[in-house]
Amino acid sequence: MQAHHPSGHHSLTVRDDRPLIEMAARGDGRDVTCYFEGEDAADTSLTPAAIAEALGAIGSWSELDWHDMVRALDRIRHESRPTPPIEPS
Repeated sequence: MQAHHPSGHHSLTVRDDRPLIEMAARGDGRDVTCYFEGEDAADTSLTPAAIAEALGAIGSWSELDWHDMVRALDRIRHESRPTPPIEPS
């Protein structure tokens, strides 16, 4: 539920047992963040164009050479200094 406070700020109140779903979107030519109470509400906001755009981005990964990617990640792992152990305080 959205509320308008006397301070002029907006807030969103959601019960503790309901998930709050955040989605990036574009509105009026600007990047915005939309919040939904629960997955059902978030799912109903998806347009066919938004779904097609997301699937298109996933499909672009198919062009990657996974063997090269794995070798590069392995090289990076071996070239990087490990993080020192965290000492409890």
